[in-house]
Formats: sequence, C-alpha cells, structure tokens
Amino acid sequence: MRRAFTLIELLVVIAIIAILAAILFPVFAQAKVAAKKTTNLSNNKQDGLAMLMYAGDVDDNMAPLQSSPGGYNDVFNADPASLVTTRGQLVQPYMKNFQLLLCPLDSNTSDSIKLADIPYPAGSTGVKLEYARGLTTNHGYNFFYMSPFDSNVAFVGVSATSFGRPASTIMLTDSIWDRSGPRSPKGGGNWFVQAPSYWHSTTVYWFGPWAFTDQNSWFQFGGAYDFAQGTVPLTFCDGHTKAYPTPALWAGADPTTSSVFDADKYLWGGTN
Repeated sequence: MRRAFTLIELLVVIAIIAILAAILFPVFAQAKVAAKKTTNLSNNKQDGLAMLMYAGDVDDNMAPLQSSPGGYNDVFNADPASLVTTRGQLVQPYMKNFQLLLCPLDSNTSDSIKLADIPYPAGSTGVKLEYARGLTTNHGYNFFYMSPFDSNVAFVGVSATSFGRPASTIMLTDSIWDRSGPRSPKGGGNWFVQAPSYWHSTTVYWFGPWAFTDQNSWFQFGGAYDFAQGTVPLTFCDGHTKAYPTPALWAGADPTTSSVFDADKYLWGGTN
C-alpha cells in the first residue's frame, strides 16, 4: 500500500518554504539594488568618457550645457528645427543610447514623464522627444565650472585642460527634476546641478544658495540627489567614476552661505 503525506507533513513543508522565502526575498531585493547601483556607476562613467571624446573633437572644449541662451522657453516654438540642443544630445554620437543618461534607481524615467515635464504633447517623437530625454537626464552637469553662463547669458564649454585637478573635479552626478516630499523625487532627472559655491567660477548667473535644510526641495543639494540613499556617483574630469558618501557634494564648502573654507576638499572646481 502506498503511503501518502499526512496533513501535518504538508503543513511542515509549506512552513519551511515560507521561512526560506522570507529569508531569501530580502536578499534578492538587496542584490537587485546592488546591481542597479553598479549599472548606474557604469552609465555615469560612459557619459563621462563620451564627454571627453566630444571635447577631443571640438578643439578640446567641454560640451555646453545647451546650445542656446539660458532657460528653455524657446523650446515651445512650433518649429522643431528651432529647438535648442542639450548636452545629453550633443554627446549622443559617442554613446548612441539615451538609456545611458538614466539612473536605474529612479522610477521616473519613462518618455511620457519626460514629455510631461516640459511639457510636450504625449506621444511626441523626433527632435522633441530627444530634447525631452536630454533635458531630463539623471546626469546633472556641473555647469558652474564646465559650462558657465557668459555675459550674453549663453553657455560656453571651457577647455578640458583648464582644470588644475581633473581627477578631483566633478563633471557629472545624479540629479532630479523635482520632489513631492522627502525622499520623493518626481519627473526624472535634471540636465544640470549647481555647485554649493560659485567660488572662482566665471558664471554670471546662479540660483542662489542651496535649499540645504529643505527636504521637500529639489534644490536641497543644488539639484543633485542620492538615489542610493547615502552615496552618490561622481564622474570626474579625468573620466573616472566612483561612489562617494553624499556629504562629498558639499565637502570644503558651506552650502548655506555659498562659501568655500577648504579648497583641498572642494570637488567642484575653481582650482587652477
């Protein structure tokens, strides 16, 4: 006679499976987050290398933040040919993939969200979609030192060899478009970040001191954001990328007064 499992035995097996699942699911989740962090570092590095290749083809100048005067009101012009070109679009020939401009830890990276941010009609394609992707990149550009406003309120890329410490001068870091509350980014990324100080920058315009104590503001860290909750990827002007503790964003500076008190620790630029 064949012996079947008793109800107690089945319940024991189910209980063991439930316990194993409870143990393994958090591990799987942590592994998934770790993989996204690694991919994010890789994306930032690829963007930085694309920037250096761009500079090599354009008389050694860094890419401008965008191709027109400051602001983006002119993108509402009905003629797509008049749209400005963002930094993210300018470097596309060197990466050929807008996905590299995204942070895998950001849940707001769909094209529909990007189009709505500007705003453009849902389903827009072609130049308008490319512009939306370039404007809401998660890789915020250090425009104070890489591409400052000039006296004509236009962005001009500086010489790639003008940095005294290229291995410790930030080019790119993760960014957000807006927030709906603490730890609640929305709208995707932002094509620029503002340094905590304009120390030795030639920019003629800035947005004022960081909203350093306001956890509801996209500008708390000048537009930069730690999707990894405690670390940020920093891509430097020599092309290398590394995850740093979030306070590295304001090391050597006081974001509330926009002053620099330790030039050796300040990572944004201004040291020749």
